[in-house]
Amino acid sequence: MTKGELLSYLAEVENVTATEVADKFDLSYFTAGMALLRLTRQSLVERYLDTSRNCFWYRLTERGSERLDYLESKT
Repeated sequence: MTKGELLSYLAEVENVTATEVADKFDLSYFTAGMALLRLTRQSLVERYLDTSRNCFWYRLTERGSERLDYLESKT
């Protein structure tokens, strides 16, 4: 899974959990969570806690959308 693939997936879905990313890309939960955390630290993704489900949700930021556009233009 590349950064572009993950950003592209996040652009397709409104909100996603690390478990859903792990299932989509056939990754471990830990690997998916770390990938999402890296994107969060780069301000490409934002995360928020859903206390009713006790999990973090992730969604693409405007900056993440711009980075995706850039990555897609290079291919």
